Order: sequence, then structure tokens, then C-alpha cells
Amino acid sequence: MTVPDEEEALFDELMKHVGTRGKFQKRFNLTFNLVFSTLVAMPFLNFVLAMAVPNHWCHVPGREKTNYTHERWLELNIPREEGNMEVPTFSKCHMYNRTWLDDGLNTTEGGWEKVACQHGWEYDQTWYRMTAPTQEDWVCDKELYVTNVFVFGQVGDVVGTFIFGQLGDIIGRRPNFFISIIVTSIGHCLLVVSASIYPVFLTIYILGSSAGAAAFQSPLALSMEVSDSNQSAHIAMLQCLGWTTGMCIMPMIAWATGEWRTFILITSIPCALFIFLHRMFPESPRWLAAMGKPEECLKVLRYIASVNGTSLPHDTMSILKRLASRKEQVYGIASLFTGWRLVMNTFFLATCRTIGVLTYYTLVLNVSNMSGNPFLNFLWQSMVELPGFVLGRYLGDKLGRRWTQAGVLLVVSVANFVIVATVTVPGIENFTIAAVVFIRFCTTIVNYIGYLQSMEMYPTCIRQTGTAVGNVAAGGLAIIGPYIVYLGTSQDVRYPYAILGGITLMGSIMASFLPETLYEKLPETLHEAQQFGRNQRFWSRIHKPVEDKVSQNGVNS
Repeated sequence: MTVPDEEEALFDELMKHVGTRGKFQKRFNLTFNLVFSTLVAMPFLNFVLAMAVPNHWCHVPGREKTNYTHERWLELNIPREEGNMEVPTFSKCHMYNRTWLDDGLNTTEGGWEKVACQHGWEYDQTWYRMTAPTQEDWVCDKELYVTNVFVFGQVGDVVGTFIFGQLGDIIGRRPNFFISIIVTSIGHCLLVVSASIYPVFLTIYILGSSAGAAAFQSPLALSMEVSDSNQSAHIAMLQCLGWTTGMCIMPMIAWATGEWRTFILITSIPCALFIFLHRMFPESPRWLAAMGKPEECLKVLRYIASVNGTSLPHDTMSILKRLASRKEQVYGIASLFTGWRLVMNTFFLATCRTIGVLTYYTLVLNVSNMSGNPFLNFLWQSMVELPGFVLGRYLGDKLGRRWTQAGVLLVVSVANFVIVATVTVPGIENFTIAAVVFIRFCTTIVNYIGYLQSMEMYPTCIRQTGTAVGNVAAGGLAIIGPYIVYLGTSQDVRYPYAILGGITLMGSIMASFLPETLYEKLPETLHEAQQFGRNQRFWSRIHKPVEDKVSQNGVNS
């Protein structure tokens, strides 16, 4: 049954009395969409640095009995092999089969025969004193251990996003949020004591990675549901700024500690402290109204009104009961497939989210394979996200969400193919680093716009479910991200950029078929979501509506 337009506006009218830009919204956004996002961003990706594999070679005992330098000792005992940049380097996994006498002289036994490492490995400690792979020797015949950790982590993220995404629409934003931060924090902390037992380590990492996306989605969904609709871009950018701040702080902590276990604990524990701020995180009143819970909704509205210094109309309870009687039946993820237009919107949006996340994730994983200081490389790539979000919001508000995403994806594709043509050319490493930073900048815009579209295209009743589907699809394909990086390290350094160039070109085409959400009346019900974008033309222009000059109670900001 379709809810009439005047009844759809009932809750919006209530929120205007409560205030949609008041003290509550400002405090909540600062606390949960900025500060919390900064802290939870670190455990989301801290394992990229904790799992770094520095340069290594076979340990050959006996140098202490000689006067050979370290470099000379390597030349005598470690063969050179051609790397994927066609530059000879010391072998990581082989040594010469020689026997050294007590006086330091080498016998002829074995000669120049190559054998696998016999006495363990030595690791370059220029940047890392100890990482999980160097602690457990996950190299050579175990080199896929590292890749598989990232792959299984993505599996956990996919499964967890699917589960937690629907839980947010079933049990509410509030309990979903606190469950997710407990799982994320405890799961990552347990990793430091389980690395010696690989299957246990993998299992814990899967669980610890399962709730990361929900920790971001719940406060964002709540904030958008109690704020002006034209504040959605601002709210999303606040959370993205928090993410970028966390990404900039994290490599500096890794550099300062140099030891993966301390680093993991320092970057994983703080987000759990937000459990003590549970009183500042109420349930979404819009969700409560949609679920037919008028008494609980009234309680939350009164709380928000008290913080904003406003009051509710005398007939609030009767309005909420009227809305409760119109409770719309939804069927979880199946609701996204109840109309052809909704199916297509979900498909295109999920595809674009997937391509943006895969590109971003692959670039992040590939940081340790780039030349120079890995922490500064990570920092530069993270810092460039800040102007990326600002430009993304500007372009999204001027050109629209659809054409911004399509155009930037096309630019990313071209940049990747430029790197393919130049990455093997000696002497221009700085150009490659700059090009990768530029791609990260553009990818930031893509992911910001995609994230914003996810929150704008779906109504309250399926908002977290719809967003979760995009994240599940993104996480599903991002599983191949570690293998793309592995191709670059083991086969040809150009492969990752060629693959990313191809898929971002496809993403540019897909993005152009999404409906525009800027200045459009966004869907409030499942029925409206089934029709959204149906009447938009492919080459439609953006028409800014006349500004509403009527100020809200306690709303001015």
C-alpha cells in the first residue's frame, strides 16, 4: 500500500520541530562521524603494515668468524636473481651449498650449487624491527601465507558486512554499532597472541574483520536519518575526513613502534572506549517509526529535542501511532529485488562501489612494494585523500553524483595505463610514485561519491541493507586484490596497473547509468525506491531547486 505524500512528510515535520541542525546533530557528528571514524579506521587497515614483508635473504652462519663485511658475505653465499624490474638482486630463498670451516675458509664442497635456505632468514630492518611474517618466517615456500591472510580477511569482511548490514535494519542502528566495535577491537587484539598457530590466526582475523564496515555505517545512517536531507554530503564528508585522519596517524604509529604487536594494540584498543559513550548514541527515531515502535520513537525524539533546546508538538504521539499503522513490510536483502528499476540501481551501484574499493585496496596493499620509506608512502597516499574528499563534495554538488563518478573513473583508467607504459623505465621512480598518489586521490573521490549515493538511493527501511549489498560486492571482488598485488611482486610489476586500468574503464561506463540523486526527491519508502530514476533522462541536466528560506526550530548553523 502506498503511503500518501502528506503522510510521508509527517515525520519530517516532527524532525523540523525537534531540530535537524541543532546541538545534538553537531555533537553526534563530531563524536561519532569524525573522532570515532578516525580511531576505527586504524584497525580497519592496520594489518597492511603489520603484515609487511621486508627484503630478506637466507641466513648463513659463520660471518662472525671472518672479517667480511655484510655485503661481501652475501655476495659469497647468496646468488643473484633477476627481479621483476629486471634488476639483479640477492635471492630471497636460495643460498650456495657451501661449508665454512672454523678458520673462515670455504671448502669446495657444494661449490656454486643453489639450495633452499638451510638456517632460516635474515630480514632488512631498515624500516621494520618485526612484522608478523618476519616473526613467523612466512616467506619463500610460505609466501602465500601473507596473501591468504588478506584474502581471508576480505572473506570475513564480505560475510560480516552481509550479516551486520541486515542486522542494522532488523535490530537497529544502536545495538549493531556497539556489537561491531566490540568484535573489531577484541578480534584485532587477539591477533598478537595467535600468530604462531596459523589456522587460529586466520580464524581470528576473519572474525575481527567482519564488523569493520558496520562500525562506519551505523553512525552515518543514524546521522542522516535525524538531519536535513541536504546535509548528507556534509555528514558523509565528515566521516571520510575521520577516515583520512586515521590513515595519516596510523603509519606514524607503525614507524614509531617498529614492532607489529605493539602497533596492533595501540591502533585497535581506542575505538572500544566508545562503548562508554553509549548514552550519546540513541536509536534512530526514523527507524523506530518505520518499525512501528511509537513509544520508543517518542522517547528518542524527546531526548534529541532536550539536547537541541526545542519541543515537540502536543499531538506527536498520535502522529507516531498513525505512522506505525502504516508500517511497511520489508524482507531484508530480498527487498532489493522487488522491482526491476531497484534491481538495476542496486547492480550498477554495487558494481561501481566494487571497482572503487578494489582499486583503493589494491593500492594500499601495494604500498610496501614501492621504493622508499613505506610509512611516508602510506602517509602521502593518505594525505591526498583530504583534498580528494573536498573536491569530491564540490564536484558532486556542481556536476552531480553520476557524472562526477563516471568522469573520475575514466581519469583513473587513463592514469593506470600511463603507469603500465612507464613503470619499467629506469630513473623515473618518482613519477610512478606521483602517478599512484594521483590515482589514490581520484579513487578517494570515486569512493566518496559511491558511499554518498548508497545512503541517498535507499529509504530508511532498507538503507543499511542496500549499503551492505554494495559493500559485500566490493569486498567480494576485493578478495582478488591481494592476488593482483602478488602478480606484481612475483610476475610483472605492470600487471596490477593493467588490471585496474581495465576495470575502472568498465566502472566509468557503469556509473553513467546510475540515477542522479542531487536535488532529487529521495525515496522514503520501498515503493518509491522501486521507481527512483525511472523518469530521468541519460543526458539530463542538474536543476537546483529554489532555496527554502524558512528556518527550522533550533536549526540554524
